Amino acid sequence: MDHAWSGVLGVTRDWNGGVHWDPASGIGSSTGYAGHGVTAAYVGGRTLMELAFEKETERTTLPWVGYRAPKWEPEPIRWLGVHAMYRLFGIADQWEERRGSSKTSLLARFGSRLAGLHE
Repeated sequence: MDHAWSGVLGVTRDWNGGVHWDPASGIGSSTGYAGHGVTAAYVGGRTLMELAFEKETERTTLPWVGYRAPKWEPEPIRWLGVHAMYRLFGIADQWEERRGSSKTSLLARFGSRLAGLHE
């Protein structure tokens, strides 16, 4: 087994993870951890091992096995959306800090929607 980390923002479009195993090629992947990297990498690795050895366990029946997230928008729309989200969160953080706010600002909520998160 080998592993790789890549990308500036390593999440799927809907922020859901997926574990994929192709028995014909012997290639598998565990992707889309979205802020839960250590735990998801551990569970994903265990799940891949069980799939590779054709073991039926609670992990191999989890909904992320075989899950395919929606594709990202085409470039440059994806790039513009990601950078707009970063900028909105930055402005929202500054705004909330200046006002001493304990509530999420409208800008941050809009940024979350743009990112595919829903509060």
